[in-house]
Amino acid sequence: MQDEHLKEIESNIQKIFSNMSLSHVDRLNQALRYLAKYRSLQIGNTLLKLNGTEVLGGPFKGMNFLNSVSEGCYVPKLLGNYESELHDYISRIIKSKPDIIINVGSAEGYYSVGMKMLLPKTEVYAFDIDKNAQEKCKELSAINGVSVNVEGEFQSHMLEDFRDKKIFFMCDIEGDEINLINAENIHLYKNCEVCIELHYSNKTHNKDKIPSIFEKTHDVELIWQKGKNFDVPETIYNISHLDILLSGWEFRSYPTPWLVGKPLQK
Repeated sequence: MQDEHLKEIESNIQKIFSNMSLSHVDRLNQALRYLAKYRSLQIGNTLLKLNGTEVLGGPFKGMNFLNSVSEGCYVPKLLGNYESELHDYISRIIKSKPDIIINVGSAEGYYSVGMKMLLPKTEVYAFDIDKNAQEKCKELSAINGVSVNVEGEFQSHMLEDFRDKKIFFMCDIEGDEINLINAENIHLYKNCEVCIELHYSNKTHNKDKIPSIFEKTHDVELIWQKGKNFDVPETIYNISHLDILLSGWEFRSYPTPWLVGKPLQK
């Protein structure tokens, strides 16, 4: 599945070691990250050959997944330990049965399709500006027999179309969350349950900006990434300890906590 990705990583590693403008430490640190990605992709290939594309755990256990993702990690999604810190939270959202789910930065649809499978009566909207992500989301929807509305760019005013609905809003847009949500449009989100992954933007982490925007409309908390504790499939019991650790690695280069917020009671 991922031969092109493997070749790209190998090429990048070669460029790093040939770049004499970098210090030894910088070259080794950058190479380590690419080598870890390389190994993670190989683990993914092994899992595909042995187990196929069925998600093996987590809230979306049993979902028929794709043989590649639009970006980011693959193995944690296939194993079902992806963003395990949110599993209890996602289970609570599922139990609350929202009328509308809006997933901004939906990538290949792991959350959009997974939640639609568990909430067939809920209208799910998957927004992503990347065309490849949109096509993969459509493919993932089709192979799991569900219908998800796949769209391009999301704009906050679109929430006005659902003003009388119970909305779960989920967002992961790599730092642009600070450009999407602000003091001028926060009123549009006041009735939404929100889950927003926070990133750096202009050298400042949005964890220091976004929570204060929501403080008058939502009861908010931050959920931080933690160490992984997950079941390893019997088919790969005999892999190395390092490979097991890499099976839970989500390619994060710095902390990206989630802001989760419930609308304040009127």
